[in-house]
Amino acid sequence: MRSFALWYSLQDSNLEKNKEATVHINLWDQNKKNKTYCFDFGLLIEDVSKIDKVFLYAPFKMDMTQISDLGSVISNNQLVSAIFNEDFTTTEGQPKRLIVNGVKNKPDFIIYSLDKEDQLILRKCKSRSVTPGTIIELDIKGIKLDVITRYYFRFRLKVNRNDIELINDEIQGVSFFNDHFTNTEIIDFRLNDIRSCSEELREQFQKGYRFNFLAVHYLILRNANDVIIQYGKEINSRMLENDLWKDYIEGVDYNIIAYHMKSKAKEVNDPQTGETSKKYVEDFSDLSRFQYKKGTIFVVFCYITGIVILGAIGGVLGNWVSQFLF
Repeated sequence: MRSFALWYSLQDSNLEKNKEATVHINLWDQNKKNKTYCFDFGLLIEDVSKIDKVFLYAPFKMDMTQISDLGSVISNNQLVSAIFNEDFTTTEGQPKRLIVNGVKNKPDFIIYSLDKEDQLILRKCKSRSVTPGTIIELDIKGIKLDVITRYYFRFRLKVNRNDIELINDEIQGVSFFNDHFTNTEIIDFRLNDIRSCSEELREQFQKGYRFNFLAVHYLILRNANDVIIQYGKEINSRMLENDLWKDYIEGVDYNIIAYHMKSKAKEVNDPQTGETSKKYVEDFSDLSRFQYKKGTIFVVFCYITGIVILGAIGGVLGNWVSQFLF
């Protein structure tokens, strides 16, 4: 089971259940040597009033040390504008809140900084694989609302490669005569592909309510030297400004290209009534493949060590067989 899932619960089941939201996902590898990946999730909810909790299922095991809030990190004007691709200005609000002033036909919203101790709960959830996934609960019912009820939450999940099934990294073209080999990395990202989820997760999902997604924006951040060789959707790409993103992307000292895939809600006309309605995004999936080069000194050392060990074992076995036969 490789799909993430996102849903919410209400303080009263009799309340209006049509909550609209826009989702941002950034995926990047913080450290290829240690094989650490970061999934940054941003959720812009059009109206948070009367929402009890927001739930995100991650298809890997996690603990509290692997999650961090990004609300305070993106609280400068330039980074806000870069993330939302709009010329936004910001205004300081109440504690833990940054007001983003609307532009054109887009209203104001608030970037909210989550409190890990009081507002985040992690619990395991059975999956179809051996390793259980994790349900992340965002408790937002205690947020005191003012005039603005449009809220944005953003947080980071930092995960070891060995715990992620949706990313497959394969070595190709290993040679003792080259100083590098080629890796092919396959990323199978899914959001709300509920049919592929376990019975336990489907039950948890059905207890709550599905967001009406206005848009899903999925960005893969890669080293500029990596080569994209396959992707599932229409794609836009751009080079990130290192000075602007250095506080957001930790420990990266190379040029980064952001590959942007998205799905948006569409306006649909009813041929009988002539009325226009929205066809929301229900789920999202993207299969991408990248190739990158990596030094082989360690791999060659491992191979040589393995050959020496096998040779030694072969010699011992040969002597033992010779003594047994003769």
